[in-house]
Amino acid sequence: MHAKERAVAPAFRRVLGADVVPVANLDTDVLGTFSGEVPRPDALVETALIKADLVFRTMDVDCAIASEGSYGPIDRLPLIATGVEVMAFVDRRRGVRFVETLATHRTNWKLLRFKAGDPSIPIVLKSMGFPEYGVFVICSSNWDHPVKGLSTEEEVIAAMNREAEKSDDKMAVLVTDMRAHRNPTRMKVVRALSWKLAKRLQCLCPSCKAPGFGHIESRRGLPCEACGDPTDWIDFEVDGCSACGHAAARPRKDGRRTASKLSCRSCRAS
Repeated sequence: MHAKERAVAPAFRRVLGADVVPVANLDTDVLGTFSGEVPRPDALVETALIKADLVFRTMDVDCAIASEGSYGPIDRLPLIATGVEVMAFVDRRRGVRFVETLATHRTNWKLLRFKAGDPSIPIVLKSMGFPEYGVFVICSSNWDHPVKGLSTEEEVIAAMNREAEKSDDKMAVLVTDMRAHRNPTRMKVVRALSWKLAKRLQCLCPSCKAPGFGHIESRRGLPCEACGDPTDWIDFEVDGCSACGHAAARPRKDGRRTASKLSCRSCRAS
């Protein structure tokens, strides 16, 4: 719906020799919108898998890909925006279902409030990358009807004035459009995640040979360098297969076998 195939297709063609074909006339906005008027039915990972399953309703294929993203400020650092992308892969013939994720600080996400006629709006729009990067305009007291598809500065200013006048606090919200086709930075993150997913699909399960054998969890408990007690540091990683359930442990990539005593609760308490 938002042209993500432009970001995903190159990796799948290069790594797997596979074609990525977008589903026609599938309204994925029913599973949530960045503008906020439609909430997600579930958490990020679960929603991505639900979206992938929608493919099979209209296309006679074995495999489906879908992605979801979430962007906004960090709770502890409200002035810093960050994001996470999730890409789900489903192979219904082999029984494979898993997701790959990618956290990122590469985002231009902003949310600002203005009164009608604020002279700084054009400057802020330029700083947000408009019109190459899209924006939404929302009434501050009613987020159910965001204004989308704005293509000129005049349209944005008119929408800001109109929505501010309708608002209880006489303010309008200007927020970055995070839909992939209106946000080149997010499209780059989706592209990076698609390479990660394609390379994982190259890895076959050593037990059943299903594609997608890879990381499923991290186990904490790396022993303290001083006393040997387990710490909160990651001790080892676990790779697994979503088709047959086979799993195998592997050591940390950095080869570290002990954690700093500064991270040890026992040593800090003594």
